[in-house]
Amino acid sequence: MISCDLSSPDATCPRCGFRSKIRGAIRRCRKPAQRTCGPGCHLKRLLGWMAIKDDGTCKCDEHASQMDAWGPDGCKQNIGTILGWLRAASKKRFPLVPFVDAAGVRMIRRAIAAAEQER
Repeated sequence: MISCDLSSPDATCPRCGFRSKIRGAIRRCRKPAQRTCGPGCHLKRLLGWMAIKDDGTCKCDEHASQMDAWGPDGCKQNIGTILGWLRAASKKRFPLVPFVDAAGVRMIRRAIAAAEQER
């Protein structure tokens, strides 16, 4: 449960806009704050659409968190590193399927573009 933040002088919640007559009152917020999805989150979604999910042997969640921390600009500077992560995970999980670098770069760029649109 997320409570409204009614600590402002006018006792208005910045998330849902509820106004209280009592400053500091406790009320359940009706509209939780939206979380933005970074490039790592978007890349995980793209891979999920192809039924590729974290199986516990790869570091997909850690890498996605790192990409989210870098943000779109940092991911643009580290495309080679991210591509290396994808290549290594692909070789480990799908040894008979060749990894296509151009497709990997395209997915990374698409994830970055989606994160930029959410800004």
